[in-house]
Amino acid sequence: MLRIALFAPLRPVRTALADHIEGILPLLAQHLEITVVTKGDYTPSHAMFQKKAAPGIPYIPYREFQRNPHDYDLIVYQMGDEPEIHGYMLEALAEYPGLVLLNDLVMHHAIAGITLNQGRPEQYLEEMRYSYGQLGVRVAQRLMAGERDDLMWQFPLVERILDQSLAVAGFNGYMCDQIRTLRPELPLRMIPYPFYLPEGMAKTFDVTKLRRDLDLEHRPVVASFGFFIPDKRLRLVMRAFKRVLDKHPDACYLLVGGASQYYDLDAELRMEGLDQSMRLTGWQDPIAFTEFMHVTDIAVHLRWPHIGGTPYTPIRLLGLGVPTIISDIEPLAEIPEDAVLRILPNHPDEEELLAEAIDDLLSDPRRAREMAQAGQRHIQEHHDLEHIAEQYRSYFRWVVEHRETLEALLRERRQRSEGPEPCPGYERTIGVLGEALAGLGLTYDDERWIRPFAHIVDELLGPEEPLE
Repeated sequence: MLRIALFAPLRPVRTALADHIEGILPLLAQHLEITVVTKGDYTPSHAMFQKKAAPGIPYIPYREFQRNPHDYDLIVYQMGDEPEIHGYMLEALAEYPGLVLLNDLVMHHAIAGITLNQGRPEQYLEEMRYSYGQLGVRVAQRLMAGERDDLMWQFPLVERILDQSLAVAGFNGYMCDQIRTLRPELPLRMIPYPFYLPEGMAKTFDVTKLRRDLDLEHRPVVASFGFFIPDKRLRLVMRAFKRVLDKHPDACYLLVGGASQYYDLDAELRMEGLDQSMRLTGWQDPIAFTEFMHVTDIAVHLRWPHIGGTPYTPIRLLGLGVPTIISDIEPLAEIPEDAVLRILPNHPDEEELLAEAIDDLLSDPRRAREMAQAGQRHIQEHHDLEHIAEQYRSYFRWVVEHRETLEALLRERRQRSEGPEPCPGYERTIGVLGEALAGLGLTYDDERWIRPFAHIVDELLGPEEPLE
């Protein structure tokens, strides 16, 4: 069997990526000899990693992997954007190229976290120069001065990660399209997230009893799930739910999950006067997290701005047959129109549209049921666990079989990056933008349409005088 070193976070690390990889690992381990490489500052809590587990999956800390990195046929990185969780993987990838399972396209926050936030501004400037040339340096200086934090989403800082990878897997069509634009020669496959229930989760249980235990009998339940940060647009959700309460005064809104230490949700609930109608449950283990989905009548999962990755929570909600409202964002474009209700981010009437969507589904159980059934069909057809596990195994084997060629391509990418203006990924994106505008039939004379784009580019370029 192929020997795989899999860099991945595991529980008790609080990330959906731990749940994701632990769900698919048992199927991968049936045909591959897998060793998980952790950051090394915690002990995995899942039973499959216990010494007496049968079958068990070994794990080692990164420092132990470094002693014998050549013991493996392939190194695989389960990469995301959290610097505390994935920072060691970024360090390892630079030294030990492998297959990257890229969960987030915008890696700027992770790169800034392990450079700028660790007192290494020169390294951060170099990362921006590497990906975007002198334009990147100018943007970095503005960000370091506290300007335009939104620029982090426009400059994903994923380019060096792509250049250090033998191959990449993306999890939605939008992400894969962006990667092809940045590095068209890089081997890439799209592999959707799988749907599965947590190990130990009962196939059937008494939902009525759980509702009674939660004091939710005969009450409409709306809920959001996950790790709560401002990007989940909860202030807007709160205002929309206040409107819903006018028509559904008995409704309860559950916020199932933990919140960032920098995000005081309890204070916001009190500020909005919703501390009696909205409940923050705190972080839940995977089974309890999923049980809360069973008592939910309507789920809401908003996200803006997004970082290119596929939010996993909607996959599980739809798989369980929960009618779900989502933000109309590119990473969720594969979900059919009849399977969800979409809310356009930053629409002038976004709050009103969300309130109407919740009200419509609570008021029309038949419509909600039909939508939920369409969502379940989509998940069954496109997110089957065993089928996706085989896609992983097939891609692992392909990368190993073509390793010599992939390593040669990797060397070529690294040589190109050593020029005076290396890897101008953003300039390439600007070129694609120009081609797109030309494809629409626009010419230099169409000043009304061209001028806004010119202003954006001019603002990003900054002053023309040479940098000190």
